[in-house]
This record gives sequence, C-alpha cells and structure tokens, in this order.
Amino acid sequence: MIKFFRKIRQNLLMENKTEKYFKYAIGEIVLVVIGILIALQINNWNENRKSSKIRNNYYKQVLQDLEKDTIYINKNIINLDSSLSKYQNYLEKLPEAESTNDVIPLLGALNWEFWYINFNTNTIESLISTGDIKLMSDEIRNGLLDLRTTQNEVIKRSSGNNDVFLKDSQKAVGLGGINFILNINPKLSNQLIREQDIISVINITNGTFQLKDFTEKNLLTDMQNLLESTKELSELIKEKLNK
Repeated sequence: MIKFFRKIRQNLLMENKTEKYFKYAIGEIVLVVIGILIALQINNWNENRKSSKIRNNYYKQVLQDLEKDTIYINKNIINLDSSLSKYQNYLEKLPEAESTNDVIPLLGALNWEFWYINFNTNTIESLISTGDIKLMSDEIRNGLLDLRTTQNEVIKRSSGNNDVFLKDSQKAVGLGGINFILNINPKLSNQLIREQDIISVINITNGTFQLKDFTEKNLLTDMQNLLESTKELSELIKEKLNK
C-alpha cells in the first residue's frame, strides 16, 4: 500500500503536476490522520471493554461479600436481641431477690457469651491495595469506602468493650462463680465459696453486664444501620451489572 502511494507521488512529480501533487499529499495526510484516529478509537474501545470486564468481576465479588455480610449481620441481630432480652429479664427479677442465694440462679440465666465482630472485606481490601477501586463508579466507590470505615469503627468499639467484659467476667469466675455450675461435693463447695466472695461475684457481674448491655444496644443499632447500608449498596451494584 505504501509503495502504491509512493508510485503515485513520483508519477505526479515526474509529470510536473505540482498542484495535483500537493492536493494528493494533503489527502494522504488526512487519510493517515483518520487511520490513526480509528486505531486509537479501537484501542480505547478494547481498553474500555477490558476495564468493564474487570469492573463487573469485582462487582460480582463485592456482591458475594455483601451477601455473606447480610447473613452474618442478621445472625448477630438475632443473638443481640436474645442477649438483651435475657438481661432485661434479669433486671425485672432482681428486685424480688432477698439474698445472694436468690441472685446466683439469675446470673446463670444471663448470656455470658460474646463475639468479636468481623466482616467480609477481602474484595474491598484487594481493590484498595491494587488501585483497581478507581474502576468503580463514584457512587459505588464512595459507598464501599464509607461502609468499610463504618465496619472498622464498629469492630474497634465492640472489641474494646468485649475485652473489658472478658477481663471482668474472668475475675468474677475466678472468685468462685464457676463452682456453682461444677459438680462439686457440697462439703467442698462450702469450703471453697465464701460469702464475701459471692457478694463480690454478684457486684462484679452486675457491673460487667451493665457494660455488656450498653455495648450490645449500641451494636444492635450499628448492625441495623449496616444492614440497611449493605442492602442499598447491593441494589446499586446490581443496577450497574444489569445495564
């Protein structure tokens, strides 16, 4: 093709057709420019297609993480409701107790379990570390970053309170609280458990569960808000995938 155009130029010069030569040269330049623009457009189209494919794969991975988080959050909400109800029941029955022996069974009915919060952040962490988060639309990118920030705040706040609860509950158990649920000979039990220790166990436990109740009420609100945010972000990503 290049030889063909060169031959035409040479013929025009040999025939002394300068005007036609310049017109032809300008036309050739225009064709070359058009060719370059077409090539750039094709290249951009290919790059956009690759970016779109990568972005959609990330969208699908994020959706999977959000679906897992939705299940996880709902389970937490159920557990928190149950734990809060048990503590409320304890507070309602406590005024009826007339001695430490009346309080011990009530303490045993409380929810002594607690859990450290964790979310599925593999995809968002990968997006940030690789820089591919720039492939996301502004709305989704901001939604992901806001969700991650909120998740980290919830994890940090609840973990700190859980550490305090664990420390204080272990102290109460160490004073002899565990002996009430172990199969210990009554004679030995009387030697191990002192009245002042029982009082200490009750007082420590009351303070410990006040903190636990405060933590769980806030955590319940956080989980409900996170559930709504997760749902909204999931719907937004699904809309992008369906376009």
